[in-house]
Amino acid sequence: MSPTPDVGHEVTVTAAIRHVLAHPWDVFVARWNWKAALLGAIFRGLAFALPMAHLVGHDAARTLVIELAFRLVVGGFWGSLLQAFRGARPAWLAGLFVCIALPGTAHLLEFAALQAGHVSHIRTGMTVSIVISIGSLLINLGLMRRGLLITGGDAASLRSDLQRIPAALAAMFRGLARHES
Repeated sequence: MSPTPDVGHEVTVTAAIRHVLAHPWDVFVARWNWKAALLGAIFRGLAFALPMAHLVGHDAARTLVIELAFRLVVGGFWGSLLQAFRGARPAWLAGLFVCIALPGTAHLLEFAALQAGHVSHIRTGMTVSIVISIGSLLINLGLMRRGLLITGGDAASLRSDLQRIPAALAAMFRGLARHES
């Protein structure tokens, strides 16, 4: 396994991109982030299902199953990529990159999966999904910068992460409030 730029070392955004491009197996497979996959499937599946609740029967079930399966697979890759960028500086550029490049690619794949599954009302689901993506990516990147939701040798247990998330979120939002005032 190649050395990664995300293990407590600050790197440039360019170095993180180079690492991902040079070591895709390591980033996306060896370091597949099961925590992001699990939590993403649960939370995004629910967030996707709520506005689609007006659908009934087979169409609703098919839509939810496609979305959950997609999010489970892509969530692990997505989390791995976020983990590769958690030490990237400047932080604003890393945040901008993960909020544009990741959702752009993922939502094209999501749209294709929903189209292939002959799901109705894709526009509503995609709109909700894109809005959630931007917020969840920034929050997940902030949590990973604090050592939460990472996988691999330096990772804490999911239980430990879940216990530490409320305090980390509070600190993140306090930091945002300070920047706003």
